[in-house]
Amino acid sequence: MKRFTVVPIVALLGHTPADASSGQVGLVCTEAAATTASGRNTPVSQTWAEAAIVFDLDRRRVFHGDGSENYPIHKVTDRVITWRSDDGNLKGFFSRATLEAGEFYRHSGTLTHRAYMCRLNSYLNFDLEP
Repeated sequence: MKRFTVVPIVALLGHTPADASSGQVGLVCTEAAATTASGRNTPVSQTWAEAAIVFDLDRRRVFHGDGSENYPIHKVTDRVITWRSDDGNLKGFFSRATLEAGEFYRHSGTLTHRAYMCRLNSYLNFDLEP
């Protein structure tokens, strides 16, 4: 009989050294708020009630939704993972401590901030070394 070991989320995403980060982490996130540059709150309009975010820490990419949107990971620290688009119009962050994410998107002079609450969906690590 094979033994199955459960690893707490804190061990996977918590305060581990940044250079120890590898594998893929899949999260399901729900949009919690959206604010425009004028500072007024706007209703959250979503295509999906929940969206997926996958961090591929080996290839240093973050994938959104169905994977058609992906951005380079800018920085991985023991507390936060950040990413940004190649043109600099989108910048995002993920807090490894609180599982909260946010994105800032600049388009046609308007800055939009979206906040997300996330939960762990999957963790894959293909490192075969013990």
